Amino acid sequence: METLLKTEHPYIVRKSGVCGGSPIIDGSRITVRLIAQLVKTGSSAEEILASYPHLSLAQIHDAISYYFDHREEIEQDIEDNKIRNILKKYNLRLIPHSEMDGVGRIVTEKEFESLTEVEKEKAYTWGTLPEEWE
Repeated sequence: METLLKTEHPYIVRKSGVCGGSPIIDGSRITVRLIAQLVKTGSSAEEILASYPHLSLAQIHDAISYYFDHREEIEQDIEDNKIRNILKKYNLRLIPHSEMDGVGRIVTEKEFESLTEVEKEKAYTWGTLPEEWE
């Protein structure tokens, strides 16, 4: 059963079992983490709205406000959800796509054992992941 936790921001909630309990825009699975990353790379609220038209400008501004009010928490959430840290935390491997740069699949240790030798040779662990995958 999901537990809904309201925050001091009217459009921002936490739901157990949704996006790892990270703060999200109510009625969506859009995390404050995602909005913060977009803002940090230079996107305006209007540009974010163009990419996520099911949101309102008020929801986007509230997510931005939540980020600034909880910067340390959201920055930690961003760090925790980087691919290298996910691979390390769950002992996973990344298998790059053979024809598409920047695309790959993540496999467990058990799944890794059943891969071909060619796939195993191309696999990355958290310790061997190239910077361009960050």
